[in-house]
Amino acid sequence: MSELQIGVLILGVAVIALVFGFNVFQEWRFRKKTSQAFARPHDDVLLNVPKNNVRDGVRADRMEPVLVDSAHLPAGYDDEPFEPEIPEDTTLTLPPTVERPAPIPEPMPQREDEESGQFESADHQALVAALLDPSLDFIAEVVFHEPHELAAMPRFNVGKRTHIIGRTEKGLWKPAEAVPGTRYKQINIGMQMVDRSGSVTEPELAGFCQQVSRFAEEHDAAVSFPQRQQKLVAARELDRFCADVDVLIGINVVPREAVEGSRLRSFVEAGGLQLEPDGAFHYLADSGNTLYSLMAADQMPFTFHTLLDKSFPALTLLFDVPRVAGGVEVFDRAVLFAKQLAAEFDAQLVDDNRRVLSDVGLSRIRDQLVHIYSSMDDRGIAPGSVAALRLFA
Repeated sequence: MSELQIGVLILGVAVIALVFGFNVFQEWRFRKKTSQAFARPHDDVLLNVPKNNVRDGVRADRMEPVLVDSAHLPAGYDDEPFEPEIPEDTTLTLPPTVERPAPIPEPMPQREDEESGQFESADHQALVAALLDPSLDFIAEVVFHEPHELAAMPRFNVGKRTHIIGRTEKGLWKPAEAVPGTRYKQINIGMQMVDRSGSVTEPELAGFCQQVSRFAEEHDAAVSFPQRQQKLVAARELDRFCADVDVLIGINVVPREAVEGSRLRSFVEAGGLQLEPDGAFHYLADSGNTLYSLMAADQMPFTFHTLLDKSFPALTLLFDVPRVAGGVEVFDRAVLFAKQLAAEFDAQLVDDNRRVLSDVGLSRIRDQLVHIYSSMDDRGIAPGSVAALRLFA
């Protein structure tokens, strides 16, 4: 064997090893993200994560819509032949694009001499002010004695999202950035009080205040805070409300035989879904936000490689209830797509205990969604809105 052949052989082995390693890394990253998203793992027949509630809370009275029909299947169901119930209408109808409000855009940082044209309008000022919401954020106000240019933006060691807006020496509010030539009279620093990990704790809030106070002292500025205890009480109450409506619905699609990845990809992409870096197919709104997604029930991430040479024994269609605008309508379309999957791949729709999902059972879930979305509207947190996307992230 010549040196050239040996070199080509070594190069080929290296390429194969690199591809294998990359796939292993992708699968590890996907499993890690899935574990973080579904914070309370427990054994499940198809998907080893809870699909009905995704907050990391401890309340026992939380409402969790269950994807089951009221009548259980007869005893010995697991031993009976698998006889899928195929919907009568098996024609593939592409779900139409759902209109939903786009997230509030964050204006790009501008130099001081460009601010007047970019931020002086009332609309732009309102957009900037909306980046911090007193109902969601604990907002500290830092006022400099003289207009101050920041060499670097402060960073805070806290477990919640923080965001900073600044009022320049011309009196205009903008997302605060350390831009040469831009001097601020005041900056407001907001820490989000509630997200899917729960509400902010008293020690976390105290630590945030200490860090902001230290920053203000270093820059010879005055700082003021809201009433801490009032904010903590409000955060806990908001978290309790969020826990009641924070529901993730999963519809399992179990075929008679495992579905070939290449065939699955062709069908799913024809239905308007696209493969995203998280290893799942997503149906996206015009804004780019996910309306519903499809993943392998065993959590194996979809990649171009696995879709070429692997088959999948079960699939799960996911619907993240509070993050979807026009949710009931989108849920109907997600259910329609699940039925089309079942028809295409000779499958049944089942819940986590392998009990068949009938139209009656799905209708009951739909009724629960109507109640959830009504509660969110009454609270002033529209499903799929900027506030909802922040709270349920």
